[in-house]
Amino acid sequence: MRTAAAGVLMLVENSHYPRDPRVRREAEALVLAGFNVSLIGPGYPGEPAREIINGVRVYRFLAPTGSGVLGYAWEYCYSMMATLYLSIIVLWRDGFAVIHAANPPDTFIFMGLLYKLLGKKFIYDHHDLAPEMYRARFGDGSCQLLYKILIGL
Repeated sequence: MRTAAAGVLMLVENSHYPRDPRVRREAEALVLAGFNVSLIGPGYPGEPAREIINGVRVYRFLAPTGSGVLGYAWEYCYSMMATLYLSIIVLWRDGFAVIHAANPPDTFIFMGLLYKLLGKKFIYDHHDLAPEMYRARFGDGSCQLLYKILIGL
């Protein structure tokens, strides 16, 4: 394995690891290339909060589920706070030089900016268009303010 300085922290919010094939292939390819890989993402009740899968150190949080615009906003706010908290733990335990964040949410960019101040590299892996996903989920009559915020990100 490479040193902790060659560590990669992967962030995922909208899908489960290892079920998301894109994220799984990316993480396992990094492990095969000799990188230390930690991943933060949502988990299911009864799953371990921390485990190693195919060399990837997985840290999970239980995201709240809700319906409607307020439930959607709460899920993302909670998930961002849980991810930030776990990222500090990963930084302390495992170390990392690079953050690889898969969207949605587009708000991972703020966490990337925070860690850039600490000298970390940030990769934004654009999987899905968040404003369009919001529209598809809630329709055109949904909260226009939240839609405009997503467009602005």
